Amino acid sequence: MPCELNLTTKQLDQILKNFGSPVYIYDAQQIIYNANQFMKTFRTYFPEFKQYFAVKALPNEEILNILSTCGMGFDCSSPVELVMATKFVSPDNIIYTSNFTSVEDLAFALKQKVIINLDDIDGLENLKMTGYPLPELICFRLNPNIGKTDSETKSNILGGCDSKFGIVNIIEAYELAQTMEFKRFAIHVMTGSCVMNISYWKELTDIVFSYINEIYLKLGITMEFIDLGGGIGIPYRPTDEKVNIEELAKLIFDTFNENIKKYSLPFSPNLVMENGRYITGPYGWLISRCKSIKSVYIKTDEPFKEVRKKFYGLDACMANLMRPGMYGSYHHITIPRLRDEKRLEEAHVVGTLCENNDWFAKNRLLPVGIKKEDIFVIHDTGAHGHCMGFNYNGKLRSAELLLEIDTVRLIRYRETMESFLHSQHILTPSIYSVDGTTMSSTIYKS
Repeated sequence: MPCELNLTTKQLDQILKNFGSPVYIYDAQQIIYNANQFMKTFRTYFPEFKQYFAVKALPNEEILNILSTCGMGFDCSSPVELVMATKFVSPDNIIYTSNFTSVEDLAFALKQKVIINLDDIDGLENLKMTGYPLPELICFRLNPNIGKTDSETKSNILGGCDSKFGIVNIIEAYELAQTMEFKRFAIHVMTGSCVMNISYWKELTDIVFSYINEIYLKLGITMEFIDLGGGIGIPYRPTDEKVNIEELAKLIFDTFNENIKKYSLPFSPNLVMENGRYITGPYGWLISRCKSIKSVYIKTDEPFKEVRKKFYGLDACMANLMRPGMYGSYHHITIPRLRDEKRLEEAHVVGTLCENNDWFAKNRLLPVGIKKEDIFVIHDTGAHGHCMGFNYNGKLRSAELLLEIDTVRLIRYRETMESFLHSQHILTPSIYSVDGTTMSSTIYKS
């Protein structure tokens, strides 16, 4: 069941008057509680357990600061994310997991002295080309030819022959790494996202250990840790059950022990994970106002009978929350003023983008009596929400707020027309010939 936002209609109305609409709100207390419970549960079974929060899920420094105090490190996939993460934790608490990574980006990561997790064998060549000393520890991302998701988003299947992620011929990667300066080794795998059935992790862990055993027998390499990535799902729909983290942690613990015994391994890898959505996803909401209501009358097969379809147009759009339009993902929607209304009718919820996939909901049962200026709350937007925004149609990114018990605090400014246009006002542009020589330099006048 999606989490409730503990604010009244009056409070939400005042927040929108103060900060504008639409706006993202994250609940600090709920994030802290969930993060602490997650760490406590896994460390009951794996005392040295490490969780590297996937920064891409919610790249806001205030959120990263909160999670660092809960004992989490960070999983980064770009130099910008690395810059944010290094403000709050030491390099050994940051893992750089990118794909098709350039020499320049790897050089940046090496300078930060973070853990490097390579997505392909070519990454070893790019590491050498940086000219920087190689680290002692190297990790590779395995593609074990399986993938899993319980969401509508089929691109959330991150393993298998149709995935761009990971290394199929992983033994070759470790063999080549052995000829270089690496002294310590680890293995990473992530083949799914938004997975609700915990049996997936047993299947996945069993496969990883089969590779670990083969690598050990052929190369004598012992794995320092197994990084199972992220992928724990959240209950987007009211009928969904939350994943039982206690059962999941115990299942993974038992599976580790079974495989260590099965293969008679003389080492016991530590468990590492990189969850993002599970940590913050349920504790973020996109708040928007209804600005337009359109009724469309559709003729039916029955004579003289028409069906009315309502469209509720919000001041938020796909540029603020991409997931429903891009993936067809479900996000629960509530109207606080009509919280107690029992009468429901099917309606559509849309945005103002000039694209026909700019939908938040189709044929959704919503309360009867919705009016213009009513507040709409779109749930479970605390991960892969604001950060996936864009500027198509000249849409501007919304502000982000942090709810701290009984106060709200601005943690990201709303993008303005001035800030958007400012990047185009180049004061001293240079004009180059095709061979790179400067032809002229002019002063731009707006």
